[in-house]
Amino acid sequence: MSSEGAWREHRMPNDLLSEIARKGKETKALAELADSRGEVRKARFLWAAVDLMRGLYQDRKRDMNASDYEWYFAALKTPSAIGSKELPVHEGEAKPGFYRKRRHKTGPFDPVAIWRDETGKLVAMIGDKAADAAELWSWVCRHPVTEEAYRAVIDGERWPDEAPTIGHNSGPADDDEAIADQIEAAEKAVAEFAEIADDERQAQAQSARSRLNELSREADKLRTAEKAPYLEAGKAVDAKWQPLVKKAKAAADAIAKAMSVYETKKAREEAERRRQAEEARRAAEEGARKASEPNSGSAGEAPTVFVPEIDPDPVKTTVKGAYGRAASVKVVKVATVVDQDAAYQAMKTHPELVRLIAHLAQRAVDAGHEIKGVTVEEERKVA
Repeated sequence: MSSEGAWREHRMPNDLLSEIARKGKETKALAELADSRGEVRKARFLWAAVDLMRGLYQDRKRDMNASDYEWYFAALKTPSAIGSKELPVHEGEAKPGFYRKRRHKTGPFDPVAIWRDETGKLVAMIGDKAADAAELWSWVCRHPVTEEAYRAVIDGERWPDEAPTIGHNSGPADDDEAIADQIEAAEKAVAEFAEIADDERQAQAQSARSRLNELSREADKLRTAEKAPYLEAGKAVDAKWQPLVKKAKAAADAIAKAMSVYETKKAREEAERRRQAEEARRAAEEGARKASEPNSGSAGEAPTVFVPEIDPDPVKTTVKGAYGRAASVKVVKVATVVDQDAAYQAMKTHPELVRLIAHLAQRAVDAGHEIKGVTVEEERKVA
């Protein structure tokens, strides 16, 4: 008999447990029907059978908990303890139970069953294909699932924590139309999970998010692959011309810097000349005023005072050379903070400064510092 045939014929201990429970429910229904019809003897017999199956179910469950399935049931109850001293994991030492395994790195989960055959040998199935339990163990040990979930997926249903809208992944998308269709279908989950009320929906939301992230990566791979030839051609062109472009621009900028220094020096000298001329004018006017006063000791007409004029030289806005276009000369104001506190008081409500302070405060909090005037609240962010 083939491995697959053996799996179909073999009844795992947990299968027997489920079979007893199913038969017990059917028998109970028949007993209730017999009661309703007044079939006393038949009902009495059926109720006795129900009690027998109930006892058998409890005995079987107790035996299972004390058998090879003890590790599996404990892992199912407390998955966070898998790999700890309470639930150790050793490579190649598989434990019977129901699990699931990813088809590829970010792909969907396939159902896995591990049990002992009639000879006591550990055997395993991934879906309906035989597998080596020892080799499979390290891939599935951290993903135990209930028997109900396992059998539902075997029958074609989705995993309980899988979002209804994403369906089963048939593998990476291979062209723009296919991936566009898959993204459009998966994107519907955004509205479906706009609000999450319980852990089950949270798990489904994570499945939808994982699928969307997977599609995003696939789309980006396709984009990168399609762009690669153009990118390489662009790099070749840049490698040929950019050094020349940068060399010429750097030389021109160096000259522009020297020109700017000269224009600034010239403007400051002109400003100083005007200041001195203005002071001379004011001094001359003041001297003339004092000389004309009655108590000044002078007689006769007021003396004629020469007042220097300030030449209204036009502001030069361009520099023309014998070659090429003219360069513009712009007046720019350069701020230098000389009083930090006063400057802050004047600028503290500026939106950019407010954002900068918030950013610096966040960095300080991330580094573990306490900042006066800043409150800290803990939030949960899904990454």
